[in-house]
Amino acid sequence: MKADLYQIPDPCPREAVLIGPAAWADADLLDPLGCYGFSNPEDALQWLLEEQDRETARILVLHQDAFAGPDGADRLESWLARLAGEGTPHLSVLLHGGLDSSLMVRLFRRGLFDALELPLNRSDWLNLLIRAEKKLAMRRQSRLIIQDNAQTQALLRRMKDSLGAAYERNAGDLLHAQETLEEVNRRLTHDMEELSLLYRFGRELSQARNWDEVLGRILGELGEFLNAAGATLVLKSAVGGEYQARHTWGWEDGSWARVLLKLQDGVRDKVGAALADQEVFGGPGLPAAGTGLDGGSRIIALPLDHQGMRLGYLLLLFAAAEGAELTRQRFMPFLQAVQVVMAEEVAGAQMLDRIRDIGLFNARVLETVSSGIWVFDEAGATVYCNQAGQEMLTGSAGPAGDPSAFLYRIGRGRLSEAVGPGADFPELITECRLKVAGQRGLLMPFLRQEADGVFRGEGEITSAGGEVVPVAIQSSLMQGQARNQTWLVVVAEDQRERRQLEQERRRVDQLQGLVEMSATLAHEIRNPLMGLSAQAELLADQLNHGDERIRYIEVITREVERINSTIDRMLDFTRPYHPQLAAADIRELAGDTLELCRSRAEAKAVELTLDSAPLRGDAARRGWSCELDAAQIKQVLLNLLLNGIDACAEGGKVRLEIAVSDAVELPSREGTGRFLAPGVILNVRDDGPGFAPGAQDRIFRPFFTTKSSGTGLGLSLCHKIITAHGGDITAVRSQDTTVFRVVLPHAAADGRGLGRMEVAE
Repeated sequence: MKADLYQIPDPCPREAVLIGPAAWADADLLDPLGCYGFSNPEDALQWLLEEQDRETARILVLHQDAFAGPDGADRLESWLARLAGEGTPHLSVLLHGGLDSSLMVRLFRRGLFDALELPLNRSDWLNLLIRAEKKLAMRRQSRLIIQDNAQTQALLRRMKDSLGAAYERNAGDLLHAQETLEEVNRRLTHDMEELSLLYRFGRELSQARNWDEVLGRILGELGEFLNAAGATLVLKSAVGGEYQARHTWGWEDGSWARVLLKLQDGVRDKVGAALADQEVFGGPGLPAAGTGLDGGSRIIALPLDHQGMRLGYLLLLFAAAEGAELTRQRFMPFLQAVQVVMAEEVAGAQMLDRIRDIGLFNARVLETVSSGIWVFDEAGATVYCNQAGQEMLTGSAGPAGDPSAFLYRIGRGRLSEAVGPGADFPELITECRLKVAGQRGLLMPFLRQEADGVFRGEGEITSAGGEVVPVAIQSSLMQGQARNQTWLVVVAEDQRERRQLEQERRRVDQLQGLVEMSATLAHEIRNPLMGLSAQAELLADQLNHGDERIRYIEVITREVERINSTIDRMLDFTRPYHPQLAAADIRELAGDTLELCRSRAEAKAVELTLDSAPLRGDAARRGWSCELDAAQIKQVLLNLLLNGIDACAEGGKVRLEIAVSDAVELPSREGTGRFLAPGVILNVRDDGPGFAPGAQDRIFRPFFTTKSSGTGLGLSLCHKIITAHGGDITAVRSQDTTVFRVVLPHAAADGRGLGRMEVAE
C-alpha cells in the first residue's frame, strides 16, 4: 500500500484536529505542527464537545480508515450528524479512497464541508485550505458581529443604569451618551442587516427552482444595500466556454463585456491570486463603464472561484469612482462573504445541471429501447415503466412529453401520486398480467428467489384490452431508493415479430417443397395421362357408333381432363405471380362476377345479392375506380361466391358487399405491422354451416378443404392473389354467418406511403 495514503497533509493547518491512522495520534509528530491527533473518532468527538473554548473554529481532517468496517459509512454519517447537532463551528474534511456519489451526497447533507480523494494532490489540498479559511473567516465575522451585539447590549444596559444617576448632574453628558448610543445602535443594525442579507442569499439560492427569478431579486437587493447603480453576474457557459451575462440589474448597456476583457487581459495575475488573498478588485486598473466618464473606476469585481476553477464574476457598477472606493473600504468583509456564498452556490448549481443532463440522457435512452422495461418495489408495485412497456400494457403509445418526467409515470407504486398517473394504468405483476413459463406459486417471489435475482425465460403479457403478447423475460435485482431496499428489474422483449417471421419462414420452406413436388408430380403424372388419353381416343375410334362401351371411354376422358386441370391449378399456385395492375371499376367487376354465378345459384334456389355502400369523404371524389388485376380479382370473387353457394342449403342466401374507404387496415410489406390507407373492402357472406372450430388458421393452406370432392387449392390461390396485390383476406364465423373479407389498397403498393399511419399489431 502506498505510504502517501497515510501521510499527514502538508501544509497542515495549525490548531487542526487529525482523525485517522494511529500514527496521526503521535504527540511528538503533532506538537511541532500545532495540531491535535486521534485514532478513535469517538475520542475526538468527546474532546471537541468537552473543550473549554468550544467557540474556536477548527479544521477537522478525517481519514476514511478511521471509519473502516462494513458499517463505516453509517458510523461516519452518524459522527457528522452528532457534531453538527452540537452547533460546533468546526469544518470537517474527508480524505477517502474513492467513494460513490450517493454516499458523498449523504455525507454532505450531514455537514461534511469538503472531500478529497487519496493520494492527495497538493494543488487540490491548497485550494481546499483556502476555501476552508474563507469559510472560517465568514464564521468568525458572523461571531464577531454577534459578540459586538452582545457587548453593545451590555454597554447599553450599563449606560442606562449610569444615566439615571448622572442625568441631573450633567445634561450635556447625557446628550453625548445618547448620541453614542444611537451610533452604536446604527452600527449594530447595519451589521445585522449584513448578516441577514447573507443568510437570505444563501438560503434562496440553495432552495431556488428558478434561478433567474431569484438572481434578479438578489442582485437588486445587493445593489440597493450597497447604493450601487447596477450589477451583473457573469458566468462561463461551460468548462472552457465563453463568459455570458447570467443576469443583470440596472446595467443594460452591455459594457460589462469591456470590463471583463480588461479583467482578463490587464490584471490576470492579480485575479489568479484573488481567493488566496480574499481580495476584491477595483481601482484605476479597471475601465470606467459608461460613456462620458473618465478617471477612476466605478467597478467592483468579485471573482467567483471553486476548486481552482474560475466560474465567473460578480460585477458591481457605481455612479462614481468615489462611491466604489467607499464601498470597498466600508464593506470589505461583507463583500468577501458575498464572494464565497455566490461561488459555492454557482458551483452547486452547475453540478446539479450536469446531474440533470445525465438523468435526461438516461431517460431518453430508456424511452427509445424497443423492449419493455419495468422496475418494481418489494411489494410488486411499479416504480418505472418505459414507453415500450406502456404500449404492451395499454395497447397504445403514451403521450409525448418531457423525457425527464419519466419516473413513476406508469403504475401505482411509491410516489406515483406525485405525478398522477392514476388507477387507469394497469399493473404488470400485482394484477397478474405477466405469466412466466415454468412458474409455480406467486410470480414476485419466483423471480426474486433466482440466483442474484437473474431469470431468463419465456412468458406472456396480457394488455388492458385483452391482447396476449408473447415475450422473452429477463429479470435482475437492483439497489432501491432507500437503504437496504432492493428493487426488481424486468425486461420483456416482444416476440410477436420474431414468431411471425418464423411462421413466414416455415411457410416459405413449405412452399419451396411444394414447388419442387408439384413440378415432379406434373411431369410424372402428365406423361402417363397423355398416353391414357391417346389410347382412349384410339379405342373410341374402333367402336361402332352407339356402342355402350363408348360411355366408359368418355368417363375415362373426363377424369383425365379433371386430373390435368387439377395439375394446372397446382402449378398456378406454385408459380410466382405478379398482378397486371390497371384501373378498373370494382362495382362493375363485382356485378359481372355475380352474373356468372347466378345460374348456379338459381339451380340450388340460393338468393344472390350485391350491396354497395354509399361513397363518403375522399372516396366520393375517387369513385369506384381502383388499380388491380381485374381478371385475377374476378377469379377470387368467383371462387368465394361459388364456395358460398355450395355451402348453402336450398333456399339459402349469399351476399356480396363492396365499400370504398379512406382508411382501411393493410399489412406492411415486411409483414411485421399494419397501416391505414385508402382501399376497397369486399365481404362475401353466406348462411351455410361454415367451417369447424380450429379450421380458421388452416383454411388458406394448400390442399386443405372441407368438400368431399375439392382439391383445397382454391382458397390458397385466392390468398396468393390478394397478398400479391398488397391486400389481406380473412375468414370469420359470426353467429350463423360465414364471412370472407377481402381488403385491397386503392392504388399500387408503391403509393401506400402517402398519408400512411402505422397501426400496432
